[in-house]
Amino acid sequence: MKILHLSHAMVWGGNEQQLIDLIAELENLNTYNTIFCFEESAINKYCLKNKIKRFSIPKKNTYSISLAIKLNKIIEDNSIDIIHMHTSNSVGTFLLFQTIFNKKIGSVFSKKGISDSSSFLSRIKYNFKKIDQFICVSKAVQNNFSNELSPENRLKLNLVYDGVNLNRLKSNSSHNLKEELKLDSSVFIIGSIANHSKAKDLTTLIKAINELTTNLEEKNIFCFQIGEFSNLTSKYNNIIQKLNLNKYIKLVGYKKNASSYLSQFNCLCFSSIREGLPLSILEGFHAKIPIISTKAGGIPEVISDGDNGSLVDVRDYKMLAVKIKELIHSNELKKKFIKNGKKTLENRFTNKTCAINTLAIYKKIKKN
Repeated sequence: MKILHLSHAMVWGGNEQQLIDLIAELENLNTYNTIFCFEESAINKYCLKNKIKRFSIPKKNTYSISLAIKLNKIIEDNSIDIIHMHTSNSVGTFLLFQTIFNKKIGSVFSKKGISDSSSFLSRIKYNFKKIDQFICVSKAVQNNFSNELSPENRLKLNLVYDGVNLNRLKSNSSHNLKEELKLDSSVFIIGSIANHSKAKDLTTLIKAINELTTNLEEKNIFCFQIGEFSNLTSKYNNIIQKLNLNKYIKLVGYKKNASSYLSQFNCLCFSSIREGLPLSILEGFHAKIPIISTKAGGIPEVISDGDNGSLVDVRDYKMLAVKIKELIHSNELKKKFIKNGKKTLENRFTNKTCAINTLAIYKKIKKN
């Protein structure tokens, strides 16, 4: 079976890493996989460097007839069986392609995140009858996405949790953050891996750090925040300046291999208001790092509060700070979260399980 993966993402994030991991595992299941992306994108650069099969086109050709023609040629020249769309705008490309060529080819769209609103155009796009199946990465995403679908298309929904490629992750790190940042060996490092988007709500994380260092009197901490900068970054820096938190938090921007920093963290913190299922949580389980998170989207489907991590309500920075403080002072809690997190990962969220379930959907499409 030959699958063409469409991704129009420009920056690198958890979804892009998960796509690369999925393809690696699908190849082990005797499928042919290639990616169609933009030349300027991070995923194209990654594929070029790592010799992963891909086709690319300049971003200026978005939603153009030339893009549809290129896509049709790739499909015909490579005898593609299934088109797997991994980004919302790639669905628009598929719609344009099918409007022009009306091709008999299997198709599936992976919905990764939760939408805070639904536009008229997105409803048209997602209810396109030539999309054979939908994959949702969590029940929360599935419930949210179903509101945008017709009763007919809701029957096409499938739940497939993302998995993590354990072979990619290395337990040893070449980093020594405390040495690099000139921190005392006793400092408790709070890690954050999140791009600077509204959904990740880093304002709540910054407020939690402020709560810790002021009202909760935890001065021996440092927050190391990794993530692609955006137009929100200046806002976050202004809040940090205003609250005099420069010695407690550092926004370091995009890091090529963010997971390589995990072993340097004493805990991993998520402050999102909307989430599908963050890959970083699964990577944190593997790295044996205790996790504290808001109850955003599909996160409660992975983390059971008090069992394999701590959960707080969305935007509740005070309770987020309290949970971090609890972890700082309880080795028993750390051990419990690490032990049960590892079990959760191995039992439910391996990349192999994800690939097997995805392949089953491809086969269902081919059968019909």
